[in-house]
Amino acid sequence: MANRRQTDEPMYAQIAESIRRDIDSARVQVGARLPGSRSMAVALGVSRTVVLMAYEQLESEGYLDSRSGSGTYVGTRPVGASAGETHAEEQIVAPGEPRLSRLARRAVLPALPEAQAPALQGDVIDLAQPRVGSDTRSIKAWKQNLMALLRRRNTPHFPELQGAIDLRKAVAGYLRVERAIEVDPDDILIVSGAQQARDLIARVLLDEGDSVVVEEPCHWSVRHTYEAMGARVVPCEVGPHGIDLDRHAAALDGVRLVNVAPSFQFPTGVVMPEERRRALLQWAYAHDACLVEDDFDCEHRFGVRTSPSLWSLDRYGRVIHLSSFARSMFPALQLGYMLVPRPLRERFLAIKWLADRGSISMQQHVLAACIASGQYLRDLRRIAHRLAPRHRALHDALRARLGSAMAVTDSVAGGSLFVHLPRLPRSATGALMAEAQARGVRIRSAERFHRMPPDHVTLVLSYAGESEASLKRAGAQLAEAYYAIDKEHRFAAENEGVE
Repeated sequence: MANRRQTDEPMYAQIAESIRRDIDSARVQVGARLPGSRSMAVALGVSRTVVLMAYEQLESEGYLDSRSGSGTYVGTRPVGASAGETHAEEQIVAPGEPRLSRLARRAVLPALPEAQAPALQGDVIDLAQPRVGSDTRSIKAWKQNLMALLRRRNTPHFPELQGAIDLRKAVAGYLRVERAIEVDPDDILIVSGAQQARDLIARVLLDEGDSVVVEEPCHWSVRHTYEAMGARVVPCEVGPHGIDLDRHAAALDGVRLVNVAPSFQFPTGVVMPEERRRALLQWAYAHDACLVEDDFDCEHRFGVRTSPSLWSLDRYGRVIHLSSFARSMFPALQLGYMLVPRPLRERFLAIKWLADRGSISMQQHVLAACIASGQYLRDLRRIAHRLAPRHRALHDALRARLGSAMAVTDSVAGGSLFVHLPRLPRSATGALMAEAQARGVRIRSAERFHRMPPDHVTLVLSYAGESEASLKRAGAQLAEAYYAIDKEHRFAAENEGVE
């Protein structure tokens, strides 16, 4: 047998290929008896198991014939080969790449998701990472509940498609007390985060070519989910009171779905007043459309109660409400929930069954225990207590130094500021980011959240992960970076005018 090559292939595959070449080249004749597996293993310096695997592979291809009590012999020809033909695959032209579905061709991965941004070097204040630090008490409570679950004899093994009933009951109780939302546990569908919720909504309610309204700006993943499904996305500008469909009436013919975040719009931070919410519902009823109410981040409020939810105001089952636990506890907790109108419940379950058989069961039961014990609510209040002074620290530091050069949307929740710098053209965004980082602050552009970016610089500054002292320093350093870039821009414009 020929010497084995140094390759990444398993040893049994190398041995099988060597024997195969010897048979194809007639160095080993048809009907010849091969050495026994033990003898071959000793000769090659491998285990007998490896030789047996090689023999079994060649036998399955028809190269070898194992005869009980007699030995292993060279077969007449490989299985499926015609007379005079040993390698049918040698005559096959290599095919091109597999054909993709329309969905696969439309779907794209982001160039650099926020969670995978490069690590910072040195003493840099990070206003680019959207994060809420996990409280040590939250982690301790999670561990205790997990250990209690593992000690139980009836530890759950398989997830329920709709979600663990104890978690659904806990969510229903939380929503009733904190959000004034009356909901039956059977109306709740537990999902693997808000992104799966949006994907399910698109699959259940949309066909290719259907029209969907999204806020402008909004998180890029919202827009991309519907675009990937082949929907026609209609951006509606967010004003001081949220989107106003009357302003965009000419573009809304045939709209099937409206995706809104009325209680905390990202990235602007706008809260939609109750009268605007009622008007939106009336529009949906009149135009046979559904509303997706995205409750992202609205739990982190600074002492201001939100208006009634669209779900609570809905009388005809046209609202699908969704939220996520990830930002409330820790990002690795990929769990969320949907409130689904009863006429749609079976359809959503059928589509979710195609995607998975239920979100991670053990995490659901641990989370249910955290909610039932009051730990979850205490976590939310501690987070909001920490966020309010940090919001003020960054906002006031920027306002004191930039004044009218900056416009910030008032925000009562979340962990970010949406900042307009109207005197700096959008083309200066990269220069401002580089200058800010050189001065010790990493910032994030808001461009990717726009379908049609404004002509000036916009930023989303995430402050949840930094201390008040760091945020005050960051505001001063960012203002210095702004004035340096603004000076360069004005100098360049003046010189261009002279020329």
